Amino acid sequence: MKHLQWLVFVLTVILSAGSLAPVFAAASPSSTQELQAEVEPTIAIGAFWQGGANNSTIYLLNLMADGQEYFWEGGSDGEQVRHSSNVEIDLYVRASGNLANGTNSITLSNLKYADYDAGVAKTAFTTSYVLVKEEWAVPNIGGELVIPVDLYLTVPFATPPGTYVTTIYHAAVQTGSTAPTSP
Repeated sequence: MKHLQWLVFVLTVILSAGSLAPVFAAASPSSTQELQAEVEPTIAIGAFWQGGANNSTIYLLNLMADGQEYFWEGGSDGEQVRHSSNVEIDLYVRASGNLANGTNSITLSNLKYADYDAGVAKTAFTTSYVLVKEEWAVPNIGGELVIPVDLYLTVPFATPPGTYVTTIYHAAVQTGSTAPTSP
C-alpha cells in the first residue's frame, strides 16, 4: 500500500509538472508585436500678427482720426492664419463688437477683412461667424498651411484719442460640419 501511495504521489508530481505551460514556446533572439495607434480627427488653427505668437495682439498704431481707410496687408508682416489640422476644414471669422475705448467706440463696420487666399472681397466684420475659407486642404504630415488676412480700418473724424479694442475670432470646423456659434 505504501508503494501504491508513493507511486500515486510521484505520478501526480510528474503530471502536474508536465501540465504547466512554459513561459516561452521556443528559444528566440527576438519577439514582435503589432502596435495600433488610433489618431482622432484634430482641428488645429492659429492666428498670428506680424510673425508673433499664436493669438498675438494686433497692434494698429499711429492712426489719425481723419476718415481715411488704413490698410494692413496680410502675411508674415501682417495678419495670417495657420492650419495644421489632420482633416479638411472650413474657416470662419467674426469680431466681438465695436472697437471700444471706455464710453467711446468705432463702429464695427469700419473694421474690414479680405483675401484669406480665397479671393474674399473686402468685407466688414460682424458679430456672427462668416465663412471665409472653404474646404481648406490638409497639410503634409508635420506641416502647416498659412493664409494671409488683409485688414482695413477707418477711424472717423473727431474720434477721441485712445486705444480702441475688439476681439477677432477665427474658428474652424471639419468641412461639411455645422458652422461654429462660439466662442
